[in-house]
Amino acid sequence: MMSIFSRLSSLRWIVLFCLFSSSIVQAQDVLRASVSSQISEAYGKRILPMFEKKTGITVQLYVGPSETAIQRLVNNFSDIAITAVSLPNELKESGFVEIPFCRDSLAVITNTQCTLTQPCNIDNLTLTQLRDIFSGRISNWKDLGGPDQRIITIVPGPETGEFKNFKQLVMRLKEIKYDFITYQSTMVIEGVKSIPGAISIIAQGAIPRDLSVKTIKIDGLAPTNKEYPIYLIFSFATKGTPGPLAQATINFALSEDGIQFMKERGMFPIIE
Repeated sequence: MMSIFSRLSSLRWIVLFCLFSSSIVQAQDVLRASVSSQISEAYGKRILPMFEKKTGITVQLYVGPSETAIQRLVNNFSDIAITAVSLPNELKESGFVEIPFCRDSLAVITNTQCTLTQPCNIDNLTLTQLRDIFSGRISNWKDLGGPDQRIITIVPGPETGEFKNFKQLVMRLKEIKYDFITYQSTMVIEGVKSIPGAISIIAQGAIPRDLSVKTIKIDGLAPTNKEYPIYLIFSFATKGTPGPLAQATINFALSEDGIQFMKERGMFPIIE
């Protein structure tokens, strides 16, 4: 599989064009943006007020799965899509533009309790153990050194970036087995919070900072470590060359403020 960083060389002219474009954006302009739910939670929802204040652009935001965000762009319901999955090759070949801007770890989270009375004492899993949990081969926390409690697996829907990246980077040829599935990826957080013994996956930047869920290391690495093996790539997508409003969005994300914001959230800017 081609490195995400090697793919950036062909996109740098687009980025430079976006950064130095002299297009004027009027304060009354409205940007129609379709954003994947995990990007909205990890990045967009928090940075949106800053963007609107600095640019004077009003944003009409649609939040949903990555594939839905792309389809809204294809059908002219959006000026820009911000997704955690790559554009299909047929769209790229027909002139759609994709600009990766951020890498965020795909964190493994559990309920803080394995049972109603026993805390989750698992702090680390190997990649193989994680694969075995979500393939159904390991189904009880006692097989991992925890209490005798069935593992409850919760996954985001198959049209989300989390599901697609997890299947590719972790499951390989094995099918994902689950007890519960959610439409939007961020809904897994509420599920994990509510069910002792539950485990799921979510973009690291979207994890609540109130310690209401527990984050598990993978092969000894925390999601904030750059060598962490499971990740998502956040990308801007436009139908052809970005228009003035989309350019302003890209400019802001790649500005000093945007890059600093990503770093503060434990994410890794692709272009600095």
